[in-house]
Amino acid sequence: MHSQLLNFPSSKSRPLISLCLIFVFILFGLFFGLPAQALKLGLSVSPQIFELDVFPGETISQKIKIGNLSELSLPITVKVVDFTAEEDSGEMIFDEASQDPSIASRKWFKIENPDLILEPGERRDVLFSINVSENAEPHGYYSVMIFEPRLPSFYFEKPSQISEEMIPVQPRAIPVVGVLFLTSIKTLALEPEIEQKLEVVEFSLPKEERLVTLENFVSKLIGNVAQAAQITITKKSPKNFVLRIKNNDIYHIKPSGKVLIYNWFGKKVGESKIPQRTILPGKTRSFPVEFSPEIPERLKWLPASISNFLVQNFFFGKYQAALQLCETDAEQDAKLRESLVFWALPWKFWISFLLIFGMLIFSVIKYKKRIKLALKTLIYADKAD
Repeated sequence: MHSQLLNFPSSKSRPLISLCLIFVFILFGLFFGLPAQALKLGLSVSPQIFELDVFPGETISQKIKIGNLSELSLPITVKVVDFTAEEDSGEMIFDEASQDPSIASRKWFKIENPDLILEPGERRDVLFSINVSENAEPHGYYSVMIFEPRLPSFYFEKPSQISEEMIPVQPRAIPVVGVLFLTSIKTLALEPEIEQKLEVVEFSLPKEERLVTLENFVSKLIGNVAQAAQITITKKSPKNFVLRIKNNDIYHIKPSGKVLIYNWFGKKVGESKIPQRTILPGKTRSFPVEFSPEIPERLKWLPASISNFLVQNFFFGKYQAALQLCETDAEQDAKLRESLVFWALPWKFWISFLLIFGMLIFSVIKYKKRIKLALKTLIYADKAD
């Protein structure tokens, strides 16, 4: 029987084979087209917001520094657009319907060079002036200066069909940036004082964190509609509060504040800060308020996951959430105060806890004699040793 030997290339021919393989790979890449790397584009602006108090007919001059963070030269067009805000979310809505200079604040802007080209890494000042209309009424006017790149066509070209099928094409974004202008038109005359600039439209707990069925059952037992509407029962320690605030003023407001939580003994068990957001005149905006109970000193030695679990599930009984709201960040005294009373009932945890505890008690009572006998045996065994 003859054995067949495998023939490997000799050591002298290996370098030649390696060169041939490299040559084949280069041809393959040139033929099918290597996936093009997406160009990195980016713009920076400073400052990002202007808050201006001006008078009708006043003219002011300002500048914005814009920088090209891209790897290629960027032609940029600068324009100004008016905007308003969506209810609750505060999302910006562009508004170019009005052409009246007394209302459309975008008509007040004059940009020195609205079309420019920035080289890679270049930073440049964009000079502009604002000539406020003499007919502008005392109110808040809101616009945004947009810096929009005019990208060349090759940036949007797709690679060859074969390479596109082999490797998915990544979407390419245009780095448009904007600078906000929050302009308040003032007058020398005394302006009418608005009694309540801020109004709390809603201060409650979200439905998904409440025991709505139990609330309805208790409401029917009470029978009093006014009292029933105030009953709020949570599944455990609340994670979020629903807070909606309306601005009744003619200017924008940036309220600040906090929510303090007290138990039924009047002791503070937690505090949450209200994130500062801008509310445009006549608009209502939602503010996210997250809450986490304070961890007592006696539980801080435990791991964070265990201590948080215990605090949330032992958050039981009657509580009061006190809202304190200021019109600005600088004011110390709260202009607006609201309170919310709720009951925390972590029933899932307590039912499980009581079941396990009851089973333990039952086992101790049922097997009391065996347990005593086992303990005596252990004690005597220790003495014998």
